[in-house]
Amino acid sequence: MKHCACGRKQRTLTSIEPLHRAPNDEKANEVLDIFHHAMTICLDGRLYDAPLPENIENAIDLGTGTGLWAIDFADKFPNCNVIGTDISPIQPSWVPPNVRFDIDDYNKEWTYKTNFFDFIHLRWLTGTVKDWPALYKKAYEGCKPGGYIEHIDASGTALSDDGSVDNKVHAVGQWGPMWQEAGRKIGFEVDLHSNNLMENAMKEAGFINIVTKDYKVPFSPWSDDKKMHELGIYFYAAMNSDLRGSLQYMFGTIMGWTDEEINIYIQHVRKEMKNKDIHGYFIYRMVYGQKPLDA
Repeated sequence: MKHCACGRKQRTLTSIEPLHRAPNDEKANEVLDIFHHAMTICLDGRLYDAPLPENIENAIDLGTGTGLWAIDFADKFPNCNVIGTDISPIQPSWVPPNVRFDIDDYNKEWTYKTNFFDFIHLRWLTGTVKDWPALYKKAYEGCKPGGYIEHIDASGTALSDDGSVDNKVHAVGQWGPMWQEAGRKIGFEVDLHSNNLMENAMKEAGFINIVTKDYKVPFSPWSDDKKMHELGIYFYAAMNSDLRGSLQYMFGTIMGWTDEEINIYIQHVRKEMKNKDIHGYFIYRMVYGQKPLDA
């Protein structure tokens, strides 16, 4: 390892074998940007739910992707140093002066200071983390006493309140079970909801004052509610921008589907998402917790 002028250790990263292996191209990056906007709508314009004080000094966004969340957060807290990490250098170069992007893998040894971050943010990381309790423990060590961690993620399971999504009949209803089976095949836990993994792992790591909130995200604009309709438009756009890229590794490489089978499945998914009689949604679970002041 070597050190940079900022005092942070630098290293050459080796690749991991994540379940969520989407193409790293312009189309895939566009999906991330659309998803960021959808999540902002979901949270009524907020970037987080944790009760952060106004005078925070250091924050980190793990798996920042194109960096939009980190940039928006840096704009909101101009006196806070914001770091966005990712294993790919796909972030813009023109950013607020208080944000920087590091090429880093959160599954590896953390090289940041302990008791340092006022806020640690995780979003849409399911399928990229093999050991969630270990990641939360690293976050606990890096979090400043009194600081917060916040994580929002989905399990991939499509739901409906009126029974219009049938997991045995609809292609979109089979997404979650197939995604979870693919995870089991390579040892990745991707169903973070049914076993309350996020809450339990945070508690095990040492966080307290843990709060859980579930947000409905329609996968198409079927709802008459203005907010849910708009959210459905953007989530539909994100889902359909690169379905093949999202499914190729999961269904093809891991589950052994042929290209023809994947194409047929995608056709069914798109048809169901266009059907306004199918009132499906995903749950995005938000969990945040605080490191004890006397830690």
